[in-house]
Amino acid sequence: MTRPSSGDPFFEKGLPSNIEAERSILGAILLDNTVCNQAIELLRREDFFLDSHRRIFEKMIGLTDRAAPIDLITLSDELRRAAEFEQVGGATYIASLIDGVPRTDTIEPYAKIVKEKAMLRRLITASNQIIARAFDEDDDADVIIDQAEQMIFQIAEDRVRQGFQYIGDVAHRRLEQIEQMAGRPEMITGVPTGFTDFDQMTSGLQRQDLVIIAARPSMGKCLGLDSEIVLADGRVATIEEIYRTQKAEVITLGNDFRFRLAEVGAFLDEGIKPTFRITTRLGRFVECTLTHPFLTIEGWLPLAELKAGAKIAVPRCISVFGQGDMRPCEAKILGYLIGDGCLTRKVPTFHAANPVLRTDFEQATSEFGGVKAHLLKRAGRVVGCLIVKDEKPNAKPNPLRAWLEGLGIYRKNSYEKFIPAQVFLLKRELLALFLNRLFATDGWASVLASGLVQIGYASVSEKLIRQVQHLLLRFGIIAKLKRKSVRYKGERRNSWQLDITDALSIKTFILEIGIFGKEKILACALEALEAKKYQSNCDLIPMAVWDQIASAKGNESWVQLSRLAGIPGYTNIHVRRRQPTRQRLRTLADALQNKRLYNIATSDVYWDEIVSIEFVGDKQVYDLTIPETHNFVANDICVHNTALALNMAQYAAKNGSTVGVFSLEMSAEQLVSRLLCSEARVDAHRLRTGYLNREEWARLADALRRLCETQVYIDDTPGIGVLEMRAKSRRLKAEHRLDLLIIDYLQLMSGRGRVESRQQEVSQISRDLKSLAKELDVPVIALSQLSRAPETRSDHRPQLSDLRESGSIEQDADVVCFIYREEIYNQSEENRGVAELIVSKQRNGPTGVVQMAFLKEFTRFENMWHE
Repeated sequence: MTRPSSGDPFFEKGLPSNIEAERSILGAILLDNTVCNQAIELLRREDFFLDSHRRIFEKMIGLTDRAAPIDLITLSDELRRAAEFEQVGGATYIASLIDGVPRTDTIEPYAKIVKEKAMLRRLITASNQIIARAFDEDDDADVIIDQAEQMIFQIAEDRVRQGFQYIGDVAHRRLEQIEQMAGRPEMITGVPTGFTDFDQMTSGLQRQDLVIIAARPSMGKCLGLDSEIVLADGRVATIEEIYRTQKAEVITLGNDFRFRLAEVGAFLDEGIKPTFRITTRLGRFVECTLTHPFLTIEGWLPLAELKAGAKIAVPRCISVFGQGDMRPCEAKILGYLIGDGCLTRKVPTFHAANPVLRTDFEQATSEFGGVKAHLLKRAGRVVGCLIVKDEKPNAKPNPLRAWLEGLGIYRKNSYEKFIPAQVFLLKRELLALFLNRLFATDGWASVLASGLVQIGYASVSEKLIRQVQHLLLRFGIIAKLKRKSVRYKGERRNSWQLDITDALSIKTFILEIGIFGKEKILACALEALEAKKYQSNCDLIPMAVWDQIASAKGNESWVQLSRLAGIPGYTNIHVRRRQPTRQRLRTLADALQNKRLYNIATSDVYWDEIVSIEFVGDKQVYDLTIPETHNFVANDICVHNTALALNMAQYAAKNGSTVGVFSLEMSAEQLVSRLLCSEARVDAHRLRTGYLNREEWARLADALRRLCETQVYIDDTPGIGVLEMRAKSRRLKAEHRLDLLIIDYLQLMSGRGRVESRQQEVSQISRDLKSLAKELDVPVIALSQLSRAPETRSDHRPQLSDLRESGSIEQDADVVCFIYREEIYNQSEENRGVAELIVSKQRNGPTGVVQMAFLKEFTRFENMWHE
């Protein structure tokens, strides 16, 4: 079929290209490897028209990155390993590339031809997309025009970049700038920050400078709304419930690795954010954002830096018991009915063929009062009992059923059963009694022929089994939870099982809780445990602790250390080959007289392994701030709980500067809320709840007016990379001008391509940010996290070596500042509300300390008043 004439040159002419220029570039690289650097500087893979040329150029770049020669042999080998050798034409085509290559020491003329053709092809593609969108009429004309502008702008920006410049030209331009600055009355030559002492030290934020502002992690790390937290009185509340009450005393982990109680300092509604579920080997889980830190043996690390196999801290004991009371008969009845009771019929029913359990249950119902047990028989065999009311005149409705209804557990089937909130408030002995009878139903104990002891419990209710796992933890009993699949009425359903296999946990269970009706087997189990030497294969210290031991021992050899510690067989202590036991670490810590290692060995922490990290969608999240320790326990996992740069941005914008903010952690709405609170001096919590008085509303309206008059632009794309950041910043500068760029924060950025480690990736990001500052000719402020090292030092003051993940951050930065607040560690009247900005590095100026005032309720830094 013949295509009708359209008169459209697109159908009559191929896309612009110059194959010979492409061949000349590739051939020139084969003949002279040094020109590959020119090609990399001037061209991208996509600039080549032929797919075979793209593949060849890509492999040449790979060889250059590895400092390998580029010739017919190495290039062919690279293509073969990528299974692309035949696709590009094989040895014949590769060899033909050098035929007819012009003898020249530069490929720039050919690169310009290839680049120009590539830009024309992109222009044609973009034009067709614009035409198609205009014909479709799916969007308003303004939207289509804006999209067209973006596409054309991106093409216009992708041009051959400028190379080296002659020093004389640069010197003349610089002299002109100096003459302009000499005529200014003030000493500030860069972008002013509003902090007088800091501006005097730096002369403002200078163009092309990369400024790092680092501090310990604080706000913005948050948990899912249903994360459960143990309170001081034994109650378990979700973080959302705690946020609503605005008062709580929770469990926190101190620097000595011991748990204690602490009052919550602040309650934060962090809005809706992408949330991930982290599940551990013990079956515990918690849902949080990628920025939420977890404690590793090397310090607190955000979830984004963790992966399956990493060991994180979880409590090995939560020794919190309430003062709530309950009659012993009630504790027994609850345990029996939650385990093997039917609570969906007219009267409560207990299923128990074991006469020992049934007799005990009947005695408990008799002590309860107002009810009696009626034997339940099937096929002439007693299988349980019904709990009916006493047959007395004017008897009230079944009081046991009414009590169960009050607890909220009546009408719950097996899959819906749970432990009522009142049980979590019980005293230690009553809680043990409840668990004793619960395990008497669906629990078991056994001693294998090998002498191995096992204790377990099973249920089809996930909520119930997780509650049991937590209540055992209050006694210091570590239980592993696993999911199983069971057949039920012709289909497969989930079932849950708790296993207690650690010898110390088993011994604690037998001595403090026990199982009614199974006393004999438990006595045998205890005897078997006493006969065996305890050796844990799970409660071990992570392998990385060997590095800390090595640092503590200094130049002393491992053999000398082992002999000093009195370890038998001291010549083989499995250094860095096995995870040390607590006892082994304590022995070494005693020999070294190292307090930190001793604290780890005797800690309240169990090092659990991450088995999975899964995205679970965008969810409402909250956070708590704990003074001093900055951590708390959620879902039986230890979790950890940036305002200066924003204050700088506010001041710069109010003085006529255009500021761009890349917020990788907070949404644009949350960022604006923080800016409004700071500008209006309104308490952040009062703003979120809407409980503002007339004066505060007036200040808020005035602050909103002032913010709207500034030129601040926010991008809250999560996980953005430098390439996308560069493109968006170019557009912002072209359309609105750009004087200052802020990135919150560096560790949340993604790098380019594949790297061997996170440290290398962060190094690459810091280099790219410095390059971005030079290209845009503006100061770039990047917020950064610090490692946990300041927490371990007596003065807690941060230093350059504390920069998280990479020393190259310090190397690439022109200015490095640290935020330090002494009141966090040692509160007094003198340091209350005082913050220090420590300028530890300034490439072209002095270093020193700037004191500032910090208004916590407004998240605002201000100049310190001087007499």
